[in-house]
Amino acid sequence: MEVFDPVRYSLEENKFFLSHLGESPVSALQETLPNGVNPVAVQEVLGQLYELEELNKHRGIAWAGKEAISDTIGKYLHEHERWSEMSTRGAPRFPTMHAWDGRGRPHRGGITSDAGSVSTYFDENGERVSFRVSLRDAASEVFQAPWAKKAEPVPDALIEDTENGSLKCPVDGWVANFKPESRQSYNMARARMSKHCKTSKDDRVREFGMKVFG
Repeated sequence: MEVFDPVRYSLEENKFFLSHLGESPVSALQETLPNGVNPVAVQEVLGQLYELEELNKHRGIAWAGKEAISDTIGKYLHEHERWSEMSTRGAPRFPTMHAWDGRGRPHRGGITSDAGSVSTYFDENGERVSFRVSLRDAASEVFQAPWAKKAEPVPDALIEDTENGSLKCPVDGWVANFKPESRQSYNMARARMSKHCKTSKDDRVREFGMKVFG
């Protein structure tokens, strides 16, 4: 497990993880599990987090940290409760599965919306933020010789122009166009961009492609 995503687990499982962060799964599974908590999920998540924490303690191998996991679980539980409360007043049950037009009207499955399942939430500025946490994102801990030139960080996302229908690679400027009104056209443009990045002769473009498209 390279990424922790609270959306993959039930609310009960997330609450259980939160209560037992840093504990070995062997210890956590000694208690009677609440309804909705799968022991396989407990073994998978707590086992991985416990292993990473032990490697950090004894080998100095950095990872995202328990605080990052706690934060994203807390945010997911908070947003889930807020979405539920707002849906009783007429809002969409899962707002990030919609695109919102200039009049503030939701369009389920629109371009930029979460596809298939919830993966983001809206921050206070209305920007989409992923719930996912990369467990090994701790590059700042890696040793660098003082004479080594520090490389410019690889960007985190494509440059998207949903109004004019274009996706742009922020590393080399390559552009894939799509029809703004068509989710299928958008997905096809992403597929072309993915192929471009992963087959590029530029190391940084390929690294960007792996970061964004996996």
